[in-house]
Amino acid sequence: MNSTIFLRSIRLISIIAFLGLGASRADACGPYNPIIPTPNFFFTDATVGRVDSDRRENLGLWQQLTSDQIPLADIEQAVYKDPLDTYQANIYDRRPVSNLFYAYLRNSNDDELIEFLSFAKSLEEKRAEMASPWYYPSSKDRKEEKEWFKNFIETARNYKGTRLKDRYALQAVRAYFAEGELDSCINYYEKAFVDFPDSNLFKRMAAGYAAGCLERKGNQDAAIELYATAGDFGAIAAMPKGLEYMARANPDSPELMEYIAHASGDTAAFMAIEPVALNVLKDGKTTHPADWEFILAFINGEYKNDYKTAATHIYRAMEGRFSRDAFADYARAYRAKVDAANGNTTSLLDDLKWFETKINLTDPGAKEWNRRMQNIVFINWIPTLWKKGDYATAILLCGYADNLLNTQKKFYCEDFDRNYEYNPNQPNQSQTLAQMRASTRYRNTVDYSNLAFQLMGSLNAEQLIAAKKQISQNTPLYSLLRQRARIDDPYWDELIGTLALREENYDLAMEYLGRVPNMYQWTMNIYKEKDLNRDPFKAYPSRWEKHKYDGHTWESESRSYRAPLATMDNAKYNFAKQMAQYKQQMTDGKTADERGLARLKYAIGRRNSFEECWALTQYWRGYTDYRFTPQLQYWNNNDDATRLYDFLYDYETKVGHKTIWAKYNKEERAALKMLQTPEARAEAQYLLGNLATVIKKYPDTPTAAMIKTSCDNWRSWL
Repeated sequence: MNSTIFLRSIRLISIIAFLGLGASRADACGPYNPIIPTPNFFFTDATVGRVDSDRRENLGLWQQLTSDQIPLADIEQAVYKDPLDTYQANIYDRRPVSNLFYAYLRNSNDDELIEFLSFAKSLEEKRAEMASPWYYPSSKDRKEEKEWFKNFIETARNYKGTRLKDRYALQAVRAYFAEGELDSCINYYEKAFVDFPDSNLFKRMAAGYAAGCLERKGNQDAAIELYATAGDFGAIAAMPKGLEYMARANPDSPELMEYIAHASGDTAAFMAIEPVALNVLKDGKTTHPADWEFILAFINGEYKNDYKTAATHIYRAMEGRFSRDAFADYARAYRAKVDAANGNTTSLLDDLKWFETKINLTDPGAKEWNRRMQNIVFINWIPTLWKKGDYATAILLCGYADNLLNTQKKFYCEDFDRNYEYNPNQPNQSQTLAQMRASTRYRNTVDYSNLAFQLMGSLNAEQLIAAKKQISQNTPLYSLLRQRARIDDPYWDELIGTLALREENYDLAMEYLGRVPNMYQWTMNIYKEKDLNRDPFKAYPSRWEKHKYDGHTWESESRSYRAPLATMDNAKYNFAKQMAQYKQQMTDGKTADERGLARLKYAIGRRNSFEECWALTQYWRGYTDYRFTPQLQYWNNNDDATRLYDFLYDYETKVGHKTIWAKYNKEERAALKMLQTPEARAEAQYLLGNLATVIKKYPDTPTAAMIKTSCDNWRSWL
């Protein structure tokens, strides 16, 4: 029978593999880490087959027969692992034993249990002996072996007690099967177990042996019926309507649930389970209705996008009994997803606290549970909250999801100082600390590329100011979220000021950028990488080059030469201050030259703030900024994510270098027309980098004289 069970298991595995119902999926060029994880909310990590399930149930029954104080591991050692001689030595030897099951049998003098285990182990020993390739019968007619089996079967059948009646009946069936007595095996099974329910473990196990006999005799239909009773789905899974038959006869079969769990990755296979699940619940035979309600919830939610119906089923599931703890956990997580899909916030706080119990850093499965939590937050909650205009909750919740497993998150320099071990005996300690803050070795590639920061940067400055005020509310939900999300003032104020720069609101930019300490600025990558080390009021050539090859054209971006500033300290604030002055001079200047030059410088600064000096209004810049690219760029081929997050601000699509150059080139031309004197025109051409024009057209101006005496590269102006 062991070989038959093995073949059935192989057959089930083959069926699952043939249908493509694997536990995981692989991409050709992966793996990738998309911003929106796609974990499985149904498939169980730890699979439990029929044989393992039967063993677990049997151990529990032995515990009921003896004492619930005995560990299952001790029972398993004595019942399943120890051979007959070891078992008998531990029972009858007077030496102390550490195994509590043996201790119980010794102390209780329960001869009925002691004798049964010796009896059952003797059959196992005989079957193992006969299965050995070195086994030879004692004679051609196998007289001794036949006599042994005859005596064994008579002993089993003559048991007069009630406590172990089903166990002795199973031993007789197994002995008939091992001896090859097919008809006797079938007949005795039908007689011995007629008064036992189909749910009886030993009846189910005996049914498998009887089914094997029927199959060998060619009685396929009767064999299928018994295989179903035994829970041996592998024997009938490949047959037409095998799934329906198994669910009707034995809906609690572990192998059946194993198949369904694997099928959750295959749309057609899983959809076919829906009518089966409805019939199982209607029949009322299952002892684990929660499993089937969970199945229906998953089908309606994932494959029909009907989360209202899914909610009905998942709430029923949560009130019922599951076949295993893993299913209960997966259903609990899926209930949270269904609530999120329906916009039901009543359990959000409890759901997050529950996920935290699963996302334990010492648990091997913590990352996958974190991915499930992130899936719910990113797919369901954030787009819903954003659509409602609840930006503060969306940002806090997103920051929480971004950082729950991120123990290395770099915060503002106060946290850096707190985590830095100060050694008073080390010279120049303060200088060393400042260098470490500014060092690119301590780059922060997390807090400025995560989704929460992209959400913040997709608001305007006034909206982000309102969100900053709201996140300080002392609600239970916000109190939990603030533990993980970034809420420090410099982080928010620096972004608010940057958004104001983007919006040309320079007074507001100065207000918020003026609050950001220098030391905080130096912890930022755009400072560490010297992305702000450019003069924003110098005209740079276009960063964009056109390419053409094989009928295709495209543009690429590259950095031009640098014109270093004296210092990058307060670079954004200083830019805002200067732009505000130019903006005022454009209208209040006393002469047309003053107004025109201010307009020109403003146009140059505005263009540079999106192009050469992009770090004034941005935190990333395409392929040139490989260090902390926003995770949005993972979504290029993900239509669903693009649709859900089409509200995210993206400079490439919402501004674009062609738009910027066209707009501010027009402004430059208009500014040049305003200029009246040669000196003003010469200064303008110098700002635009046209040194040769200055020398040729305005040779007698102070600007031309400065060029002749100060510029080392004569080719740039001759």
